[in-house]
Amino acid sequence: PNATCGGGGLPCLAPALFGGADPKGVAQFLSPAIVTPPEGANLSPSSASPSSASPPPFLHHSELPPSCELLLPSPVDPAGLPPLGAPPPFSSAAMRAAAAKLPQAVPEEEALGAALAAAIYSCRLAPPAPPPPPGARSAADALAAGAADAAMCEVLAACDGLSASNEMRQSAHTPLWCVKALLDTPPQLGMFELLATAASRGDGGQRRVGGREFGELLHMWQSLKLASLFAPDGAWCGVGGAARRTPGYLPDFILELAGTRCERPTLLRLREQLQLLQRDGPPISGEALGALPSLPPHLRGTMIACLHVLCRIEGAIAPLSDKASLRSFLEEHALLDALDAEWYVDAGEGKEKGCKGRELRPQYEQAVNRPKPKKKGKKAE
Repeated sequence: PNATCGGGGLPCLAPALFGGADPKGVAQFLSPAIVTPPEGANLSPSSASPSSASPPPFLHHSELPPSCELLLPSPVDPAGLPPLGAPPPFSSAAMRAAAAKLPQAVPEEEALGAALAAAIYSCRLAPPAPPPPPGARSAADALAAGAADAAMCEVLAACDGLSASNEMRQSAHTPLWCVKALLDTPPQLGMFELLATAASRGDGGQRRVGGREFGELLHMWQSLKLASLFAPDGAWCGVGGAARRTPGYLPDFILELAGTRCERPTLLRLREQLQLLQRDGPPISGEALGALPSLPPHLRGTMIACLHVLCRIEGAIAPLSDKASLRSFLEEHALLDALDAEWYVDAGEGKEKGCKGRELRPQYEQAVNRPKPKKKGKKAE
């Protein structure tokens, strides 16, 4: 189609580009909702022309709030394709805003996959809109998370049609998974309140963060795999300097991608949290966890992540590389006995037993790490 959105933007995602078949001969196409115009659209040549005096309202993408721009559901005829000149349900402005945050240093395959994620997330995706769960940030953020979930399915179809490499698939799927994770409600545990209180001890007792915000910071740290973006000495090295980074984990791009749909206050809060977590911090060794003999084995990874977050809230950079240094740190923050009492039903009375033979509180019976995205490799021949 020659029509453009808002006078100069990209017209649509070309459905033919994502055509083709998988190794079993099954046709792969994007869902009709992405390539079919909204019901009731004026499809006359004059209305599709960029020079039209009164273009259809849905062409004014820049005038619509990101949270409602693309999520208005419309009935779709699965057999229909948009006529030539039809204004498609796609926001080039949203795609460009997200793609502009792609780092220059990423490999070509990763950049292409991330751009594909931005393109599909910028289409009209009309997922079911259930009421937001208790504690969710807002209905608009819940819709944005649902759109990310729907976009992940479309990305798989697009990658099959393109015969994409595994790196490109992962780079397209992971940012959308992270968007959904960041817009979901993280779990809230009592240990987060203890750690948030501990972060205030060195600041004259002034409250820096609450338990809920500490949980959100931990949630972001784990969801974006931020630990892989720091040098061994705890200094921030970013996407370009990270040797252990997994394709698709691009923090600034992911936040901008979420910002094309979520509410503005949510995006600003995510940016503030990421800025805090990008501070330099100390190297923390797993061997140091011997200072917590009652730490359940399945919570070791979570505890290390909590320590990273706590140190960045405080601005602490002293290494926690051995048992003695971590024990001193925990004693200084009054956390040794408090964490034991929080984890176990006996409220710390059996702390001399370590973790053996003691009953954990139900909320700590499983690891509280964020679930990992499934690997999206090529289908078997």
